[in-house]
Amino acid sequence: MRPEHVSDDLRIIREVMERTRRASGGYGGWFMILWGIVWVLGFTATHVLLRLDLERAINPTWGVLNGVGVVISIWLGLRAQHRRGHRSTLWRAVFLWWLALAVFDILLIWLFGLTRGQEIALLILLTIALGYFLFGLFTHWAISAIGIFLAVLSVAAALLFPAYFDLALGFLGGGVLIVSGVWFVRQGR
Repeated sequence: MRPEHVSDDLRIIREVMERTRRASGGYGGWFMILWGIVWVLGFTATHVLLRLDLERAINPTWGVLNGVGVVISIWLGLRAQHRRGHRSTLWRAVFLWWLALAVFDILLIWLFGLTRGQEIALLILLTIALGYFLFGLFTHWAISAIGIFLAVLSVAAALLFPAYFDLALGFLGGGVLIVSGVWFVRQGR
């Protein structure tokens, strides 16, 4: 490959990254705040329900929280398009990105026969961390840093503090998403 081709390729990559940043128009932060709240509520509820020996209530709790999160996420995406006055395909791509990761997790859980809650949670968390890391490569370095933090936190909590795994992810992981989301909203990214 010739040097001028490399510089053209890098310019195109930078343009895609900048277009993605501009198209989000500050709404990316709202998604992070929303899902941070879901994490705080869901992981705290999981911890409490396990302590009360109500393990069967965990999946329905997460089902409701995730369902509400998806509905609000769709609403945020539609609202962003309406406020800008034009339709963007970015939100569809972002939705399909996260949907593909969710389907991937479901298939892995089924194929590997995972049944323990912490194993399933760890797989999902690491997939989310990977999603943030990769998404950040195309948008903003801070999103990649959040992905790395979530991965390290997930593994560390599972290995070092398994009894407090859910609380650690709820308050630290959810907290990082909320604080980062507020930062992105204030930055207009």
